[in-house]
Amino acid sequence: MPGKRTEQLVTRDGVELVFDLVGEGPTVILHHGFAADARINWEQPGIVAALAERGRRVVALDARGHGRSGKPHDPAAYGGLAMVEDCRELLDHLGLEAVDVVGYSMGGRVAALLAAREPRVRCAVLGGVSRRLLDRAGADQDAASGTWFTAIADALEAEDPATVADPVARGFRVFAERTGADRHALAAIQRAAPPPPVD
Repeated sequence: MPGKRTEQLVTRDGVELVFDLVGEGPTVILHHGFAADARINWEQPGIVAALAERGRRVVALDARGHGRSGKPHDPAAYGGLAMVEDCRELLDHLGLEAVDVVGYSMGGRVAALLAAREPRVRCAVLGGVSRRLLDRAGADQDAASGTWFTAIADALEAEDPATVADPVARGFRVFAERTGADRHALAAIQRAAPPPPVD
C-alpha cells in the first residue's frame, strides 16, 4: 500500500506491538477481531485505503497474540485490561492528544473499554459486538460453567482438529489455521482473566 510505514512499540511487559501508519490528518486507530490481524480485518477489505483517501491518519494495529505482534503463550499476558493498556501506550508513543477508535468484535470490546477510560478518545465505532460481548454477563456464566472460552481454547490446542465436536469452537480453529495464526497464543487469550464490564 503506497505511503504505508510499519513501526513497533515494546509494551510495559515486554510484548512487541507492530502497527502500520497510512495517510495524514486526524488519527484513527483500527483494532481487529480475535484470530485476525490488521491486514485481514482492515487492509484487505479496503478500509485502511478508504480512510486514508478521505484525509485520515490510520493506525492499523496487530494486537498482542496476533499478526506480526508478540505472541506470549501465558494467559497472564492477556488478562484484564492488557489490550486496553496496549492502546494507551500506543497513544503515548505516537504523542496523540485526540483519537478516534474503530474496533471489530474483540477489538470492539477493547475500543469500548478504552473509550470508557481514556479521555483522549473522541469517539469509538464498534462493529461485530453485542451486549454479551461488551458486558460479558452471559459469557462469564458460560466461562464459570467450563464452556464457551474453554471450548475455544481446547479446540485451538487440539492436536487433531477432527476431534473438535463443538461447531463454534471448530469454526475458530479452522479460521486460525486459515489465517496462519499462533493457535497457542489464541488459546492463552481465551484462558485469560476477562476484562471488566464496559461502563
